[in-house]
Amino acid sequence: MFQKVLVIDDSSASAELAEKVLAQQYPGAPVDVLYAQRGVDAFDRLNVAHPELILLSDTLADLTAEAVCMRLASDPQTADIPVCIVNASGEADHLEERFTNVRKVLEKPVLHDAMAELLSRVVASMRSLPRAGSDVVDLDPARSAYSGHTGFFQIQAALQMAHGDRLTGILRFFVNRAPVELYVSKGRFVFASTRNFGLYCRESPVVLEDATLGQIMEAQLGQAVSGCPLFLYLGLKGVLAQEDVVPVIREHGHRLFASLWTAGRVAFEFERMDSLPEFAAKFPASGDDADNWVLVSLRHVRMDQLPLSLRIVSNGSPVYTRRGTEIVQRLRLNDREARFATNVNGAESLLSLAKRTGVDLAEAQNIVFRFTTLGVMDYWTGGGLPGAALPAQARRR
Repeated sequence: MFQKVLVIDDSSASAELAEKVLAQQYPGAPVDVLYAQRGVDAFDRLNVAHPELILLSDTLADLTAEAVCMRLASDPQTADIPVCIVNASGEADHLEERFTNVRKVLEKPVLHDAMAELLSRVVASMRSLPRAGSDVVDLDPARSAYSGHTGFFQIQAALQMAHGDRLTGILRFFVNRAPVELYVSKGRFVFASTRNFGLYCRESPVVLEDATLGQIMEAQLGQAVSGCPLFLYLGLKGVLAQEDVVPVIREHGHRLFASLWTAGRVAFEFERMDSLPEFAAKFPASGDDADNWVLVSLRHVRMDQLPLSLRIVSNGSPVYTRRGTEIVQRLRLNDREARFATNVNGAESLLSLAKRTGVDLAEAQNIVFRFTTLGVMDYWTGGGLPGAALPAQARRR
């Protein structure tokens, strides 16, 4: 079981220090450091991960530390998470007295020894825990086709097994609250869903304007019970037009699946079925193979959502892997991805490559993240070591 530490701070210094301490003093420790620059982003992370420790700065741009602590304390799912306040303003001492979940107040910047002490408690608390979200679904061990952990297998490898063996069933990734569920029919990917409606539908799309509040609430309840996407439920009830339902379910499914890369390392399991649930059985499956299906999801990942260990720094050079050119030829690339891919020569910096190809640097970093995740490229930094975008399991072995 991989433990999580969530750093909420407008500066990445504390998250970087946590990564450094873990690498130096606890090499190989199953601990992921998640990072959010804003309070609202932190609650997105908490939708997919239940950290053993939260480091919270009192100088966030959007929310006060008091507001964050209050929201954490008021939610039974997060009320028990220990919070350590990183005090930059000098005015956060009262929070330790006001909130029972605030266990300590540290001065900013956090010193190495103080961080080491905090992380030693996380490492010492390692224990065998039930998989996050496994309590909201009925799992029959006899129907398990395979299982694993993204600490040891790539996410797309889990999809490739289902696709290659033409399996029918549900591939579940056990994130916090409720798993991300990918419905698969004879090896073809249908859609991704979850019983956690807050994670699935963070914004209300235009199509919901055609539904009443009562219909939406009924659909939300249906999704919480069965996993049937809200939009599909409303479509089956005749509230939404079929031509609206299919693209919006696919779009939301890929956005949901993209959240897996923000969650650190998680367990997965494929439940084999004779046929999919009725609500999914007639939905048109995608024609994408595993790599192309994952690529569509990766386009929804923003660099600022990722753990620091997965982010692409600008001072590196992308280079094709041994099988990179073979893999990239099978991918359905958009114009910018194709332009970038055809110009990578292994000797040019990302900054120079982005400028020469006319691809915005931020987008170039996103493209490199997609390609490294899919095994198309490696990313080499000035220190001669693989860059941050290499999958966590490859770096930590």
